[in-house]
Amino acid sequence: MPTIPLRPLGFGEIVDGAVQLYRRDFGLYYLIALIAAVPGYVIRLLFEPSLSDFGGAGTPDFEGFFAEMGAVLTVNLAAAAFALVGAVALTVAMADRIEDRQTSVGSAYRNSVGYVPSVTGATLVATAAFFLAAIVVLFMSALVTFPLTRSGNTLLSLIGFAVLLLPLAAVGLAWLAATFGIFPAVVIEGRPAIAALKRSFSLCNGGWLRVMGIMIVAMIINMAPSFAISALFGLENLFTSAEQLGTIDSDTQWLLNTANLVVAPLTTPFMVGSIMILFHDRRVRKEAYDLETAAGTMGPGTR
Repeated sequence: MPTIPLRPLGFGEIVDGAVQLYRRDFGLYYLIALIAAVPGYVIRLLFEPSLSDFGGAGTPDFEGFFAEMGAVLTVNLAAAAFALVGAVALTVAMADRIEDRQTSVGSAYRNSVGYVPSVTGATLVATAAFFLAAIVVLFMSALVTFPLTRSGNTLLSLIGFAVLLLPLAAVGLAWLAATFGIFPAVVIEGRPAIAALKRSFSLCNGGWLRVMGIMIVAMIINMAPSFAISALFGLENLFTSAEQLGTIDSDTQWLLNTANLVVAPLTTPFMVGSIMILFHDRRVRKEAYDLETAAGTMGPGTR
């Protein structure tokens, strides 16, 4: 990988490397991410129900609320499918640019088509395993914490909730770390779904805390624009004030979705870039990829 140093990278170097990789072809990556976000925006615009009628005067319609939440989930899953295709296209484009190959928005999407099934399969298997593990952990934690939460003691109840939630958080972080390398394993190494998932887990093994830390930083930066937009529209009141529940009108929701459409793609390439450089770093650390690459560039008879 000519544009990435052939040596183990520090934590800060990986983050800075992702920034530099993104800055090098900012327009290309932003357009790829923006195109992937447009179908989700249109789907939300056409089909996402408004929750503004929930929480009004009188008794809330819980049945209607849960039906609407189901519709929201369906819409978001459809949008996520397009976002996944965009992430694969970003990975393809970055892999090309790392190797100093020419690429474009169109070629990135065309070349991503063959990788999407493997990425999707690996992601679905990993997600199913995560939910299974989360259910088991939640059940075991609930058995332990039930007496504490029913004690009537505020301190014990808080401890109980912490004991309940912390194992779930640990499972989520482990899943995030174990699946970090799916995209580059498919795109760079051409691995099928299960092999890509195993590859990701193998590279993560032995560096769990390091991979978790980098992925957490990347995710925080990736989600920052959406949180900032929510704060700008005052949506944090939905979680702090019962009176504000369900007060998002259709105009506000449209403005929120439009702002997210324009701003959110700004940080998606950083997330993908962090994964690409982290993948390279794990190969160097576990497999001496730097020495292998350097040896491959030496001609016959070179000493």
